[in-house]
Amino acid sequence: MTDLVSFERAAYSRAPDRVSLLHAALRAFVVGSLVENAAQPDSRPAADAMMRRLASAIAAVMADPEVRLSPEDADRLFALGPDLVRLLALTFGNSDFVLRALAGSDRITAAALQARLPLIALDSDIAWPPEFLSSLPPREGQQALAQLIASKPIMSARAEARRDQLLEFADRMPDGEFPRTQDHLVLLVSAWMLCSYSSTPGKHKIKRLFNRTLRTMAQGLGLTDLPMPVERARKDRPVILFASEIMHSRHVQYRYFGQYLRQLRTRFEVVLLTDVKEVDEAVPALFDRVLTFDRSTRTYLADIYRMMVETAPDILFYPSVGMRHWGPLFANLRLAPIQLTALGHSASSFCEAIDYYLLEEGYVSDPALFGETVVTLPDESLIFERMPGFVPPPPEIRERPEVLRIVLPSNLLKLNPAFLATIARIRAGTSRRLQFHLLPNARGTEVAALRLAVQRYLSDAQIHGTLPYDRYVALLSSGDVNLSPFPFGGLHSVVDSLRQGVPVVAMECPEPHGRTDAMLLRRLGMPEWLIAKSEDDYVAAALRVIEDDALRVELSRQALGLDVGNTLFGDASTPLRSEVVDAVWWLYQNHEAALADGRKLWSQADRAGFGVES
Repeated sequence: MTDLVSFERAAYSRAPDRVSLLHAALRAFVVGSLVENAAQPDSRPAADAMMRRLASAIAAVMADPEVRLSPEDADRLFALGPDLVRLLALTFGNSDFVLRALAGSDRITAAALQARLPLIALDSDIAWPPEFLSSLPPREGQQALAQLIASKPIMSARAEARRDQLLEFADRMPDGEFPRTQDHLVLLVSAWMLCSYSSTPGKHKIKRLFNRTLRTMAQGLGLTDLPMPVERARKDRPVILFASEIMHSRHVQYRYFGQYLRQLRTRFEVVLLTDVKEVDEAVPALFDRVLTFDRSTRTYLADIYRMMVETAPDILFYPSVGMRHWGPLFANLRLAPIQLTALGHSASSFCEAIDYYLLEEGYVSDPALFGETVVTLPDESLIFERMPGFVPPPPEIRERPEVLRIVLPSNLLKLNPAFLATIARIRAGTSRRLQFHLLPNARGTEVAALRLAVQRYLSDAQIHGTLPYDRYVALLSSGDVNLSPFPFGGLHSVVDSLRQGVPVVAMECPEPHGRTDAMLLRRLGMPEWLIAKSEDDYVAAALRVIEDDALRVELSRQALGLDVGNTLFGDASTPLRSEVVDAVWWLYQNHEAALADGRKLWSQADRAGFGVES
């Protein structure tokens, strides 16, 4: 509150230090209790009032023609840009009015926009082409691009179209040096990851640009490639450093990779490197050793680098790249002879230093969609690790409900306007009463902005903020149908739904994150017509389930009959498969020969007939 009051006084009195106080107040808003409380119904009136006060004071400063933003001022505001733009959107609709007030006209010139570049927004009705960003000094242009692509949620079809245009244009942007701060690294990596949630075919072009920026940033921080041996020594028990952005046992990454790790330990020494907050009671049992860093310290990036160097791994394995800001920074460095990633964040990294992408074959439509060489495993080899202590609730199958409950257990990032418009078509296509429950795993201003976006399509939808996993599954289980998102599918929400007997309608798209749902539905033998190839097919499949209670109940019983909890899950007592460890051991033995061969995809059959097998 003190920061806000001090800033208001400075803003309205036009004090010389008002820009510095603006940044301090905005940072306090972003990291403070106000954001958390905004999601709580009993505190929302007070929180909303404080948000309006902050937004109004910011508008007063930014609309003042006497205010000149220095390059340092712009840098600091860019780092908080997505929060700044979202705050103004929640209060005033968008930031356009500030730019018009500053210009004294509805006509906004490129110079006027550049003077307030941190206010640039996807949902603006001010026309500016993607080429505008490339005309800016590279440092400003890349920060503006990162701020725009890191925007969440995407609140309109206009914003979605503009984001897609920027992503298609991104590889024509000039290289530029980013400020070397944690805030700017977070901004850059947020944009690096969020591009995956777009539908445009060239959405990953931006990664090649940002990967170069990340390498430059790493070098500026003293983090450099290590020299690799001319000839690798072969060991009886090589070391895998498992550099995991997220690993705690309540997260799906633990669930996805637990059985991978149990297999790998039969032939490798497996060492975990992760944030100390990611190591709970269950995690150490999956590893031979655990190394941790504390992200609250100023030296944590240097600590990560030191531990990677001291471990001297034979294989550096990133189960995901992009879910935490340190991941892409290090994934752009050569720190081990063999480096690979996997489906933790189900999109290619396009990092030149990552050699392989290891995943199940059903996720791959075309190896050209990957920057890495693809190494596939049979779909039937995928077994998830049980979450310790979790007992799923009893399934609820409602045979003839008066109001059908539609659940959308989709992360905020997946709830794009095109998908929501498709859901609105489904609602318009039936006379049946439907109740929509959205589970976006979001809070604060993000969920508040999502409410505004969703109201355009589903005015009475119930939006549930971040929930503990037990409550999330209980709410999911009470639903009658899961309409899974696209182009970025659900995977774990599909598993949870089928385990609870909730039928799933899914879309199959080209990228691995658009094929997860289809792979699981096919593997478990659910009807093929539940997997759509177009929006029209998706609408038709959803209406078929919605309109026919007998069919829906039959699908629910079929899902329960699959016994997903035992078919797809294992733990320390489960007999281990060997496909994962066999594939990684083959890579260890044949890395140079595989690279020389030039093949973009190595299936299990390909590997069986090539090189050294043991």
